[in-house]
Amino acid sequence: MFEFKFADIGEGIHEGTILKWNFKVGDKVKEGDTLVIVETDKVNAELPSPVDGVIVALGKQEGEVIHVGENVVIIDDGKGAPAPAAPAPVAAAPAQEAPKAQAASADVYDFRFADIGEGIHEGTILKWNFKVGDSVKEGDTLVVVETDKVNAELPAPVSGTILKIGKNEGEVIHVGETVVLIGEKGATLAAAPAAPAEAPKASKGAGVVGEIEVSDEIIGGSHEEVVSTSTGKVLASPVARKLAADLGVEISTVKGTGEQGRVLKDDVQAAKAPVAQAAPAQAAQQPAAAPKAAAAAPAKPQGDVEVVKISRVRKAISNAMVRSVYTIPHTTLIDEINVNALVEFRSKAKGVAEAKGIKLTYMAFIAKAVVIALREFPTFNASFNHETDELYIKKYINLGMAVDTPDGLIVPNIKNAQNLSVFELASQVRKLADDTIARKISLDQQQHGTFTITNFGSAGIAFGTPVINYPELAILGVGKIEQKPVVENGEIKIASVLPLSLAVDHRIIDGADGGRFLSRIKELLTNPTLLLLS
Repeated sequence: MFEFKFADIGEGIHEGTILKWNFKVGDKVKEGDTLVIVETDKVNAELPSPVDGVIVALGKQEGEVIHVGENVVIIDDGKGAPAPAAPAPVAAAPAQEAPKAQAASADVYDFRFADIGEGIHEGTILKWNFKVGDSVKEGDTLVVVETDKVNAELPAPVSGTILKIGKNEGEVIHVGETVVLIGEKGATLAAAPAAPAEAPKASKGAGVVGEIEVSDEIIGGSHEEVVSTSTGKVLASPVARKLAADLGVEISTVKGTGEQGRVLKDDVQAAKAPVAQAAPAQAAQQPAAAPKAAAAAPAKPQGDVEVVKISRVRKAISNAMVRSVYTIPHTTLIDEINVNALVEFRSKAKGVAEAKGIKLTYMAFIAKAVVIALREFPTFNASFNHETDELYIKKYINLGMAVDTPDGLIVPNIKNAQNLSVFELASQVRKLADDTIARKISLDQQQHGTFTITNFGSAGIAFGTPVINYPELAILGVGKIEQKPVVENGEIKIASVLPLSLAVDHRIIDGADGGRFLSRIKELLTNPTLLLLS
């Protein structure tokens, strides 16, 4: 008997809902057949049969919740004894929580690159810490893989000898491909199975048990749009969802040709052409950015041209900017604040902060003012689902801080910023910036932000029109503080002036609401003692 258990697929997903069974008790199945679709809060995972046999029992029925480690199904594989349970996930390195892959044979462990979510399907081998023939212990950092989100340190899942390295430094590795073969108990490469001609598809279950479906080669299916009855989400493969987001195609409008009407990559590409050829009357109803989303990429120009391949981080930034501007109608409010009182207040508090080992910057005060304003104006700390017309107001504040790094702009966030003092915020801001520049932050630190602050004043710029960090609803741009003449009580005086730019999602937030939010921040920074009383 083979006990097929629901494995940890990362991204903090500990459970799923059984969406649809394709087989029942007594049915015969072949290895690779899609047994069941499990819906999680990230993806709909299609779980393939790991063996040939007859289904003896189903772990959960449709609509029921299944947790990591519970039986998905028990299959009589004709061997008469229980097969080993799906392996538990290995301990995570600081940058990544990687599920443990299945062994290639009894003594040769085939460690494969797992799906870590967030649309990451590949990475570049940045640095190997070991070579073929070296002995490694479980937990040793084998290799650093660069993705467009984080530099992931992959730990050895077992102790043994490195028999083969899947990719060399500088090469690209895709989800499901072998990272390394490790020989246990003195095993040699001869004990390993022959390498496949191409990377195994996730639907074959070659890597992690229950790995997220990334293959679009699904047979049959209806041409009608299919929506999950439990969540209202359109069934689509992760590849199709990412492509739709990149092209600005609304996934709910695409007719799926896959199994159960699932939207595939080819469906999204087919839907793109009509968008580009839409009649002027139809185009007039779309956002202004829509034609650009479907426009052909410019060809390489003639003449003396240097070709520079952009980094993964820059590509991710590019995609995020297109998605944000295409989806969100931005409007920006700009104001200047006399911060003489703040400058004086910070000067007095710097000594106290330094005694605690804290570098007190203006950003800590601005962050505190934003947190207070967000608690008073909760709509600014929310996201909007335009498919269901639902506004998700967060009761926590994960404050994003845009950090300028050599690789591009990265936006980590301070978790539960509403619970932190000015000094604590100052400490978090500094540490977050240092770790981001060093590319030491984890994927989790870049996720689930609720509001972002971007500081273009550090580049000597006063005003800007920042782009909202989708799916957030607003972003605050901070300019450089400089002395300027101001009028107070009919007299011209010199004051330290802080320029602020607030961009908001005009679908949800009106200009008047944005003005009130910005005015509250202005009030707090003009009278900094209020930051300690609120």
